[in-house]
Amino acid sequence: MSILNDLPHVCTAKRRTIGRAGSLGGTAPTFPTTVFSARTCWRQNAKDEDITEFSKKGMAVTDRFYFTTDPGLSEEDVLTDVRNKGTTAGTGDGDWEVRSRAEPDASAGLGVVYRVMAEKTTTGST
Repeated sequence: MSILNDLPHVCTAKRRTIGRAGSLGGTAPTFPTTVFSARTCWRQNAKDEDITEFSKKGMAVTDRFYFTTDPGLSEEDVLTDVRNKGTTAGTGDGDWEVRSRAEPDASAGLGVVYRVMAEKTTTGST
């Protein structure tokens, strides 16, 4: 059985919108839309070349997420509740802000997967 048939993690994605921060004005992000919930994925640490490439653009990345079909994610999204498949609780140690649109990654060897680069954050998605 190929790993593409049984990815080891699941995650939820939420879409960020910017709204008013209260009576004093200003703006704050909110996450009212769930893009998907408990979708299978595979989280891996970012490679050194990914970290270098994104740092040249002024962005930080810490992880790569792989999906078997296009997840429809963009830089407006946050991955939450990332956990091993079969467990009922997420890691509880932060969320991942998406830093790149999903793009096909031909390096899987056994088929096409879609890769999303993300940065781990502790600011939350509430």
